[in-house]
Amino acid sequence: MNTPMASPHPQVEVQFSPGLSEELLIHCMRCGLCLSTCPTFAIYHSEKASPRGRLALMRSVNDGLLEISDGFHEAMNLCLGCLACQTACPAGVEFGHLLEIARDQAEAHQKTNRSGWMNGMRRWLLTYLLLGPHGLEGWLPFLKIYQSLGLQKLNLARFLPGSLGTWEQMLPPLPWKSAHQALGEIIPAVVPKRGRVGLLTGCLENTLLAGMCMATARVLTFNGFDVVIPSAQECCGALPGHIGELELARERARKNIEVFEAAGVDVVISDAAGCSAQLKEYGHLLCDDTVYSRRAWQFSSLARDATEFLAEISPLRPGMRELNLRVAYDDPCHLVHAQGITLQPRQLIEAIPGVELVGLPESDWCCGSAGTYNLTHPKEADVLLERKIAHLRELSVDVLATANTGCYIQLAAGTRRFGVDVEVLHVVELLARAYGK
Repeated sequence: MNTPMASPHPQVEVQFSPGLSEELLIHCMRCGLCLSTCPTFAIYHSEKASPRGRLALMRSVNDGLLEISDGFHEAMNLCLGCLACQTACPAGVEFGHLLEIARDQAEAHQKTNRSGWMNGMRRWLLTYLLLGPHGLEGWLPFLKIYQSLGLQKLNLARFLPGSLGTWEQMLPPLPWKSAHQALGEIIPAVVPKRGRVGLLTGCLENTLLAGMCMATARVLTFNGFDVVIPSAQECCGALPGHIGELELARERARKNIEVFEAAGVDVVISDAAGCSAQLKEYGHLLCDDTVYSRRAWQFSSLARDATEFLAEISPLRPGMRELNLRVAYDDPCHLVHAQGITLQPRQLIEAIPGVELVGLPESDWCCGSAGTYNLTHPKEADVLLERKIAHLRELSVDVLATANTGCYIQLAAGTRRFGVDVEVLHVVELLARAYGK
């Protein structure tokens, strides 16, 4: 394989304690440069809704001046975790790691206040239904029939409790089969062969967004790579980690390390920015695990986002047809802020014959998806979505491209809801369309 395998992350084993680290907390200078980048501060103009305000709360807990409470839980979970503040911070505060630890502590507090039944149900949803690649496979035919009969348009889910109705209305057009069912475990390369890659299908991508996953596999095979999709793989662990379930995230990481090691692949690819960012964090996540630590650092060194990898192997193989489209690109937070990847997706779009890339104002501003944020905080998510749609209305484009599953669902739901005639596609779907796949 002729693709450079150098790790984007130095294998320096930084230790993160189970509690909030004073060593990490003290770097905040309270300069306020993060404020203009924070979506929740833009909404509430409140210090408690700002990065430095949250850091102050974390430090108060760490110093024993503040108890972990419902208010602390609320303050930590109001944050989108978009990491725009981390990009802006001149002191290099590792806000993402601190936020995950704080949420883990806050969730431990919440569990003591919930009933055993509620905690069990939450664990079942996270472990088996929502965050497993195969959790929704059995439901796909029924959900597809539900959509095909037009029942989704009746908004019957508005009678469901809590945010369940919101979930149902955001469902994208569904496939009959999951990506695993449609593709199998190994998709051979179109010769000449250049290497062998593993593809993480993620928790929802295997089912709700199977078309995106299949497009990624086809673009990779067309460019000379055997694609291995291990059926035993798990969710990457990002969503559990972001909602205060760090141990569940670690379980997912250990399983994926084992599965992809056994697959014998050169790199492990995800086309969901949140997932690829999480794969690169396995070394940090398992740094205290005596069995998996070094394996986790090695795994992270081989993790790539799909747009990153395809740009690395550029130029792509010829054979793309002209699409004659005007395309705007929206940066997923966990691509631009967590991984520092901005140019590669744009380079891939511009490589497609006949495509004109149009700049989107505030393209690096969160769309409001943020994992499950649009389900747990729909009011704030709607404010951010409307801001994004307002910028989109100013443009004359055919396609809004992105590179993350959550963003895809959020933006597609927004264009439907606000009547904007723009197709939402993943960058790899554009490439697949150009290849006629």
